[in-house]
Amino acid sequence: MIFFRLRSQTRRLIEMLAVTGEFPVSSLYLFGSQRTMRELVSRMTETQQYRNTETGETVTCRLLTLSGKGQNKAVRLLKSGFQILDWFGAREYYEAIWREHNLPSDVSHREPRFRCAEASVMLILAGVEIRPWWKPPLQTSLGGPLLPEWASFYSSRELKNLWDGEAKKIQYVRMSGLVLSRYGGMAVYNTRDAVMKWSGEGEYKAYLSMSTLAHINTRADSVESAILFGRSEEVALRTIETFRKSRRYDLRFNSTYRYIYFVPLCENGIAQLRLLLLPDWNERLLQAMFAPSQRSNNMGSFEYDGIVDGVYVFEFFDGDIARLEHFRQGIEDRDVQCRVCCFPFQVSLVKSVLGDRVEIDTYEPKTVMEALGAE
Repeated sequence: MIFFRLRSQTRRLIEMLAVTGEFPVSSLYLFGSQRTMRELVSRMTETQQYRNTETGETVTCRLLTLSGKGQNKAVRLLKSGFQILDWFGAREYYEAIWREHNLPSDVSHREPRFRCAEASVMLILAGVEIRPWWKPPLQTSLGGPLLPEWASFYSSRELKNLWDGEAKKIQYVRMSGLVLSRYGGMAVYNTRDAVMKWSGEGEYKAYLSMSTLAHINTRADSVESAILFGRSEEVALRTIETFRKSRRYDLRFNSTYRYIYFVPLCENGIAQLRLLLLPDWNERLLQAMFAPSQRSNNMGSFEYDGIVDGVYVFEFFDGDIARLEHFRQGIEDRDVQCRVCCFPFQVSLVKSVLGDRVEIDTYEPKTVMEALGAE
C-alpha cells in the first residue's frame, strides 16, 4: 500500500504530473534522492493500493507509465488512476488542459514540457504556487484585484490560453512561464544543458505581453527580470559568451531583460530562488551589506554595489549574469581592488568570468537569509 499524504513525495509527483502532463525521468533527482524517486516510480507503474490519509479512501490501480527512451524517457499518468486526481481537485484541469490525456511525443512538443516541468518543481519547492486549482486567476483588464503577496507560477501554456488576442505573440517563444506576486514578476526560462536559442523579436513581443499582465495584476509596470534555469555552470558561461559575440543586440538574451538570474537545476538553486522570492530582497540585501555612505546607489562609473575601505564590492547572491558581465567590463581597464560576495556554489562561475583579480567572499544561503530576517 502507498499512502497519499499531504507533503509526501507521492503526492508531489502526482500533483506535478497533473500540472505538467509528464516529467523527465532524468530529472527526478529534483524531488530528492534520485534512487528513492526511481524506486517509487517503479512501484507506481505496477498495480498498487493507494490510501488517502485525509479521508481514508482507497484506490487500487496502475497509476504511472513510462514513455520514451534515454534522455527522452518520461513519467506519465495512466487513465486508470484518474480517480486519485479527484482527491485534490485536479482531474477537471488535467483533462481540459491535456486534451483528454493526449500528449504528443515528438521532440518539438516534449522538450517544452520537460523544460516547464523542471522549472515547475524548482519553483514549488522554493515556495511558489504552481497548481492552477489553488493559485489565483489572472486578470486581463484593469480594475480587478491585485495578486496576493505570495508568488504563483503561470506556465506558457496557461498564458497562451488566457486571452485570444495575445496568444499568437507567445506561441513560439522559449519562455516556460511567468512568476507573479503583488510585488511584480519574473519571466522563467529553462535552458537545461544547452544555450538558449534566443528569438529576439518574438521574445520581445512576449515581454510586452507579460509586462501588460504584470501591470494589470501587480504593482509593477513591466517585467524587467528573468530566471534562467540551467543544469551546469557551463550553460551560464556559454550564455554570457552570447552576450559578447552576438553582432545583433536584439538577438542577445540581455537585450530584453535587464536582470537575468542564472539558477542551477539542483538543491542549491532552490535556496537561491528563496532569496529572489523575498519582497524587496535586493534593497534588504544591500542594507544588510553596506552603510548608507558606502552604497553606489547606481551612481558609479561602472556596475558595482558599494565601496568598503576602498574596495569595490559586487553582490552576486542573485546569480545575475547580465550584471556580472557588466561588472567584468567595468573593471577590465581599471586598476581597482574588487570583491565579489556570493554563495559557495557560485565561486567557480565567478572565477571563470572574472579570473583571479577579484577577492571572493562566500556566505551560506542560510546565513544570508537570516541576515535578511527571513529564517
